[in-house]
Amino acid sequence: MLAALLVAGASGCADGGSDAGAPGSVAGEGPARPAAGGGDLVVDALPLEAPVILDPVPDGLLLTGLAYQPPEDDRQYNESSGSYEPARATLYGDPALADTLDGPVLLVGTSTGSATIAGPGYDAPGEQVELGDGRTGRVVPDSDRTWVVIEGNDYTEFVVGRGIYDDELVAAARGADFASATTTLASDAVPDGLEPLVAGSAQDRPGSGSGVQMSLQGDGSYVRVEAVRADPRLAALWGFWLEDASGTEVRGHPGSAGDLQGANVGDPDARGRVWAEDGLVLSVVVTMDAEGERVGNADQVLDQVVDDLRVGTWAEFEALDGEIRMRPPTREEAPCPPGGGFVSGVDGGVRWLFHLQPNPYSGMGAWSTCYFELTGYGGGGGTIMPPPLGELAAGVGSSGILGGVAPPGTVRVTVTTADGRVQEAQLAEEGPRPGERVWGTLVPQVSPAAGGPPLTVTAYDAAGAVLDSVAV
Repeated sequence: MLAALLVAGASGCADGGSDAGAPGSVAGEGPARPAAGGGDLVVDALPLEAPVILDPVPDGLLLTGLAYQPPEDDRQYNESSGSYEPARATLYGDPALADTLDGPVLLVGTSTGSATIAGPGYDAPGEQVELGDGRTGRVVPDSDRTWVVIEGNDYTEFVVGRGIYDDELVAAARGADFASATTTLASDAVPDGLEPLVAGSAQDRPGSGSGVQMSLQGDGSYVRVEAVRADPRLAALWGFWLEDASGTEVRGHPGSAGDLQGANVGDPDARGRVWAEDGLVLSVVVTMDAEGERVGNADQVLDQVVDDLRVGTWAEFEALDGEIRMRPPTREEAPCPPGGGFVSGVDGGVRWLFHLQPNPYSGMGAWSTCYFELTGYGGGGGTIMPPPLGELAAGVGSSGILGGVAPPGTVRVTVTTADGRVQEAQLAEEGPRPGERVWGTLVPQVSPAAGGPPLTVTAYDAAGAVLDSVAV
């Protein structure tokens, strides 16, 4: 039970499943997950009565994000209905099966487009097919399933199935309605033996835009947890994205566990868990960077996080969120290159960071900067030309983030605004040249611009003497 502090972990990942493009069934081979059918087609998330928290945060992981989004905030305007609705995919399956995911299944939906697209990559080989009305698509086998991705429009529209013949998938794609918030098939386009069983969010991965969302980061691993209050049938739609046709027990509950196939999570080797428990539907997904250990380590990370989830109180939730907001960003959290000088802090509720290192590709020997405000996810990069050794270097980022390099012997750097306010900078131990130190700070409510009132940056030595001062 989620209400218990000590719980059993996932029992492992199933390998079974029918081959893509050919009917098959593994009914009865695994735990009976909640069937997708048997109620209203649409299953939306409901407001949470109590939050899911992580207690404790597993060793080796850092909680970097925690949020709760009420269901009413996860809506977009739909021209077809003239109203704001969640964007939903629809799962089709055999209504006679006690566990829908044991048999042939088909999902029709859309993705968020641009750099985050569910499905095979643009260059994945596949047979091109005509879909009518001037549309074309590609039939792409991918592990245990087959996709029909719609050409154009950033490949945001798709039909994907497991245990379905290719020609049935193509016919389904020809009869797909992508214009409404709830993506569906025309009745004469549904493969024989299947029915629409459940429709819900998200369309292109496990999880939803609503409910509790957590982000964690470890050594080369990134974990996302999502939990919503919803009918357990939603777990069938989320579980479709995992390569687990027969099912796996998760925390003593029937669920899905294994590789994610084509989901919009940014890592083709991602792994996950999906299950329903105590009126909640939950997903935990781990992705790894290029240097991270792959499957074995991913499963260990997953099991640690799954084990430590429990229902908490809103006071506990706020306390965890407060710990994140009051903690200066770590180098591991920074969306900046490795190495170089790094400083960070929290000012006025804003978590900021500044990073600087020599640019080996600059013919002029420039230094590259990276600055971010993690609270609002704003930032970017730039360059600073090295001054003569012994002088200050200063650069301006966005949202009032300033940074640069202080001369050898510096123990303190300040930034003074035009109205006399003094802001202390953070100092890194290292700099790009011997003795220098990277510095950075955030000047709240000040965004320097060309022609505006100057900011004065001053470096001091241990005796309080000024080593250098520059106007920015």
